[in-house]
Amino acid sequence: MQKDFLTHNQQMKRLRDSKKIVCSGSIDKEILCRTGYFNLINGYKQPFVASMDENGNHIYYRGTSIREIYALKQFDDNLRSILLKQITKVEEEIRALAAYKFDEVNDNGKIAWFQIEAYDAQRDAATIMKVISSTYHDVELSKQEYVQYYLKHHKFIPTWIMVKVISFSNFINFLNCSKDKVKKSICTIYGIIDNDDRCDFELLIGSLHWLRTIRNVCAHNERVYTVKHKGGRIKTKYMDMLAPSYLNDRDKRVIDLLVFMKYFTPHNEYQRFISDVEKTIEKLQREIRRAAFDKVRAELGIKDMNHLKKLCENKKVINYNKLSTL
Repeated sequence: MQKDFLTHNQQMKRLRDSKKIVCSGSIDKEILCRTGYFNLINGYKQPFVASMDENGNHIYYRGTSIREIYALKQFDDNLRSILLKQITKVEEEIRALAAYKFDEVNDNGKIAWFQIEAYDAQRDAATIMKVISSTYHDVELSKQEYVQYYLKHHKFIPTWIMVKVISFSNFINFLNCSKDKVKKSICTIYGIIDNDDRCDFELLIGSLHWLRTIRNVCAHNERVYTVKHKGGRIKTKYMDMLAPSYLNDRDKRVIDLLVFMKYFTPHNEYQRFISDVEKTIEKLQREIRRAAFDKVRAELGIKDMNHLKKLCENKKVINYNKLSTL
């Protein structure tokens, strides 16, 4: 059945009477006006639910206020902004590095990205052709002036432009089907190495897919603190250094992104990034009750707040100058 329209005053009364959520006055009404009932209450109520009654209705912690729920939404908005900013920086960088190495490996660009010979010979031709087709489709759809210029004056798009305009998903597939020397160069620069000192292609591609997933969540303004992928965790040496309990959780969460970013981010920049994440979490901790905060922390996949500092302990050096020698 269609639900009845409720004015903002009626929404506030419903929160007070039916849900026992503290909500009164002009400030609380302004919160509802600016965020919308569904976006705020349905989107961020869960950490404040203490139990369920016999009819399946939520029972909230005594004294839960709309301002607490709004504080959680503001936290999620801030976290989304921090993550998106850093992910897009990494994305731009790795696209550029991959394009350079791709051309270098392919006879300094004489073998073009739209030729099947430019890719891993161990891959079946159908897979490679699908990657080329998807890539070409993205290029054709691009309205960027520089793309149109190259199409008009040169009749083809060079690799460094192609990787800039294709979707992140297609770029990852492009990288995955590239020759091993391309992937090995990227892994070596970023230290994506397994326990046997071999380049870890699974970690490279898997981590980029998780960056892509969270980037898309952020770009579409969806709730990010709860994002997860069931059974998709990839073991890394940086996760192992935090605590043995992380090995018990098989789902990828925000903590996995923070770990992956250590591979792709210079140390000083990574410290600032983690500090920004830590500050926004600590701000939330001051603004909402302990029981609700612990649920939020658990959704992020963080076992202990001190683990964020631990991620910054070991300095990691990225030597970009090695790219041409690999």
